[in-house]
Amino acid sequence: MVSFPLLLSGTTDSPATLVATSAYGHEAIAAHGHTAVLSWLAAAGADGVEIRRELLPPDFADFIGLGQACADLGLAIVYSAPERLWEVDRFATCLDKQLIEATELGAGAVKIPMGHYPGGSQVDWAALRERLAAAPPLLIENDQTLEGGTLEPLSACLEDAASAGCPLGMTFDIGNWHWTGNDPLAAAQRLGPFVRYLHCKGVVSDQGHLRASVPDDGELAAWHTLLAHLPTQVPRAIEYPLQGQDLTTITAKQLSRLRHL
Repeated sequence: MVSFPLLLSGTTDSPATLVATSAYGHEAIAAHGHTAVLSWLAAAGADGVEIRRELLPPDFADFIGLGQACADLGLAIVYSAPERLWEVDRFATCLDKQLIEATELGAGAVKIPMGHYPGGSQVDWAALRERLAAAPPLLIENDQTLEGGTLEPLSACLEDAASAGCPLGMTFDIGNWHWTGNDPLAAAQRLGPFVRYLHCKGVVSDQGHLRASVPDDGELAAWHTLLAHLPTQVPRAIEYPLQGQDLTTITAKQLSRLRHL
């Protein structure tokens, strides 16, 4: 079973708490840049940052420099890439590129969607073990699709990986289960042993369409129950909108809410 990196293990009093850069939205990132975002997080007391590949320029190449900027501010890194691990009957062609980028960043883990898992008998787990040997821990996330965000295929993939001795863990996105019609608590009960990282976001229905939102107190109470089925002190990240004039103060408040779950 993959172990989450020690630099994100938090303290004895509270878990490591991060913020995904996507929480600020594309417009804020474009207007202020990653340097400003990292300074907001450091000032707000975040333990780390989730760098989102889709918010970097397509031709971005200075992953070493970006990683150093995070390190200078004391921010641990999770790297999130949007390309999937599986493409029906093979590994996605971009997997090695994502692992190289994560390594150059100095990321403690790399998070990607599972994609279309082909099934254990069609998977060369030994080949994947070899590719992951020198890379940060790889965590597949339940996304908002039926093939990559429902309980059965995710469970099959993680259980097969464990049986094959392949270091594959899970990012558990609390909100995404609502998009695929799954119960987050039932998912936590079944997948809890594989979870190494927690994505937190509230969910509301807006004219029949779901969207991420700041969690209300009722949602936080439900999350507290869910956490009992996950590893103790699992690192968690804000992945819901952070908007307003004083983003440092707003971020600090939301970090405190998650730490006190």
